[in-house]
Amino acid sequence: MDLLRFTTAGSVDDGKSTLIGRLLYDTGNIKTDILETLSAEGGINLAYVTDGLRAERLQKITIDVAYKYFSTPNRKFIITDAPGHFEYTRNLVTGASNVDVMIILIDAQNGITAQTRRHSMVASFLRVGKVIVAINKMDLSNFSQQVYDNIKNAYLQIAAKLNISNISFIPVSALNGDNVTSASANTPWYDGPTILELLESYVGPTHAYAHLRLSVQCTIDGAETGYAGKVLSGTLSTGDKVMVHPSRKEGLVSKIIHNYDTVTEVHAPCNVCIYLDNNITLQRGDTLSHAHDTPLYGNGFEAALCWMDAKEKLDSAKTYLLRINTAEARCTIPSIAHKIDIDTLENYTENAPLEANQFATAQIRTLDEIAWDHFSSVPENARGVIIDPDTNNTVAAFIVR
Repeated sequence: MDLLRFTTAGSVDDGKSTLIGRLLYDTGNIKTDILETLSAEGGINLAYVTDGLRAERLQKITIDVAYKYFSTPNRKFIITDAPGHFEYTRNLVTGASNVDVMIILIDAQNGITAQTRRHSMVASFLRVGKVIVAINKMDLSNFSQQVYDNIKNAYLQIAAKLNISNISFIPVSALNGDNVTSASANTPWYDGPTILELLESYVGPTHAYAHLRLSVQCTIDGAETGYAGKVLSGTLSTGDKVMVHPSRKEGLVSKIIHNYDTVTEVHAPCNVCIYLDNNITLQRGDTLSHAHDTPLYGNGFEAALCWMDAKEKLDSAKTYLLRINTAEARCTIPSIAHKIDIDTLENYTENAPLEANQFATAQIRTLDEIAWDHFSSVPENARGVIIDPDTNNTVAAFIVR
């Protein structure tokens, strides 16, 4: 049974937590003691299944990023429930950084909002494989097809500007369950799949036969020295000639351990321990590739960047720490090519420094050479974070364009 990671996004009170609660409730994935607790508080409020923080209960909003796990006979799921407020956009970027599908909820009565555009920008920024636009609270609009079509057509214009292509639209009522896990008789004009059917059937891109990239995590000492790491993309076999980056030394893979067994071949994504047949020494942060198919090198690249630090703005003169998987390098961000206007989704320039929750295209310069890939070819080796060494806070997330 394969695993699907998905997240929900939308404006405040668009029904994100209720939708997740509905999915868990209808699939029998809420524990009895939780149901009893919620019932004792005055009836089952599905939103409270994910809103576990007391502050969230009192304010009736989601603040933290909550993770829930559930399964159906067809698939296992990990759900990320992220906050909808503007000031928590960075939480959504964090939560959605490794998902396969994003469900964007739109209140049928309110239509598209600034947060809809912002969350769609996150989906575009992270290159999420599938976007499901759930037009929610259709019961409050008498399940009007005209309301649904108007929102759908307006959203398609946003998607075109942001280059979001793999989209499905569904009219739902998360509160009542319409088109969430079963088809609704209230929308005879809609003959598409339910949200659960889409989640169960989605097949994402495979990276098993793409460019080999292995990120080294640590050294395993013993009778012979092994190197533990994660195969991010591609296929690795014993006997393969590999190149280590950034040293660019070459070696042959003599043995691969996966799940405590010696194997002859592994496919991404998986954790392994590998052994080389010569005296090459690896260290944390090294990246392995096939010798004939190497990543890019250099001291800089252009990246799409989201600034996440709520206290400090971007300082173009400051030295930060860049991290891609386990690889690290000191870096600066000397210039911003342009920012993105959330209302028009157009690029613009200004002299003001980048601040929290703003998106931009930026130049990143590393003090030491580092290996990376373009997001279009090897996304697993093309995204990372910027860390402030003074506070150890993650101040930005980026992808290499």
